[in-house]
Amino acid sequence: MPSPGANRRGIIALIAAAAVFTVNDAMVKVVTRALPTGEIIFIRGLMTVICLAGALAAMGQLGKITTLLNRWVALRSFLDACATALFVTALARMNLAELISMVLASPLILTAMSVVLYKERVGWRRWTAIAVGLVGTLFIVKPAPGSFDAWALLGLGTAFASASRDLITHRLSPRIPSLAIGVAACAAVTTAGALIGLTEQWRVPAGSETALLGLAAAFFSIGIYLLVKAFRGVEISVVSPFRYTLLLWGIIAGYLILGEVPDTWSFVGGALIVGSGIYTLHREAIRRRNLTGTTPPQ
Repeated sequence: MPSPGANRRGIIALIAAAAVFTVNDAMVKVVTRALPTGEIIFIRGLMTVICLAGALAAMGQLGKITTLLNRWVALRSFLDACATALFVTALARMNLAELISMVLASPLILTAMSVVLYKERVGWRRWTAIAVGLVGTLFIVKPAPGSFDAWALLGLGTAFASASRDLITHRLSPRIPSLAIGVAACAAVTTAGALIGLTEQWRVPAGSETALLGLAAAFFSIGIYLLVKAFRGVEISVVSPFRYTLLLWGIIAGYLILGEVPDTWSFVGGALIVGSGIYTLHREAIRRRNLTGTTPPQ
């Protein structure tokens, strides 16, 4: 069983990843008004590969790039490319909040997969906490039935691809640096953008668009690294519910950047998400105390 410290590290990394991905999504959403999907994925992906490879070189780990010759790394990179392509394609045609509500089905999917494949034990209390967090996201988003069309299926596809990717991350060898895994994922994402671009008419991006994509790539690089760290050597069913904080960061960004004041239901939804996370941590502490017969440090 993973240590309490590993689970805490995973939770913190996932919450931080949700924050930086929120900023990235907002910048990409702006650029989708002017540039086609494949071009956006390709340019941002290429910039991200450069960022992560540079960080890998700076840390003296470039020689470990050969550890990426692994079928599980290849499968994880493929799933990451699928998730990104599906998300950005849907983002150009859907409201961001409604799309996120579809993608946030992934904690439930991931927990179910961890029970089936890794035999993790998840009691009814933790299932309930995950479901409460999902209800909280719906209070915030308030999706209308008429807003969900065929494009919404891409959001659901993103959730399945993301859950599968994170499940594979959990089983990767600790010998493979997290930054190297990020480089492999971004290379696959960039390739996907180029393939999608074969069906599009690209144009030279304006300076402001290039700058936004550059900033998005910087945040995307940090988010990918944190996401890899979040699911390595942890208990998936404990960490995965904290993906719901993505919407909380979205509310904060909307208020600080756009001056959008959340309504009462958004506060209720936020309280449910935070409450489900706190309860998950509480149940984890009780379970470990029962297993070890010791009281966790205060």
